[in-house]
Amino acid sequence: MICEGRILEKFEGRNIFVDDRIQEILDAMNYHRIVTIYKSDCSLILSKEDNEYDFFDEEDPTPMIQIYAYLDIKEVFTRKSRKNELVTFFRFPDMIGKELIILEIVHRYMEKYPNTAFYIDNGYTFRKHHIDAIYNMPEPDAEWIYKSPDMYKKG
Repeated sequence: MICEGRILEKFEGRNIFVDDRIQEILDAMNYHRIVTIYKSDCSLILSKEDNEYDFFDEEDPTPMIQIYAYLDIKEVFTRKSRKNELVTFFRFPDMIGKELIILEIVHRYMEKYPNTAFYIDNGYTFRKHHIDAIYNMPEPDAEWIYKSPDMYKKG
């Protein structure tokens, strides 16, 4: 099973170096091993925490984070996002087993860009107050991506 998530944001037509936004966050989280593959409409960012292994070593226990950073920002994912003029800036193609790492990334991103939404392909959309409530729990809920954002109180 694969579960995808997307950071949605309003595109304001200015020149944005989208992948720089997420790489700065990854760097602050000690994800210094980054490989960026440039494609025609996006950048694929592969990242791992620092350790002594080679990046693509199959024995490396560090989970690889995959993030697509959209350059031309073409994807409008749902009718609701279209209504709110939100488009995909980042896509996490596989969040299974990395739920708490993704929570950390999304939380840090929303601290800098609070008017964003995090959409999961199960139909749930999390806003900043939902992410803050999950992140600030005494022990963050590792199953948060599978639960309705309404379960989490506004902070």
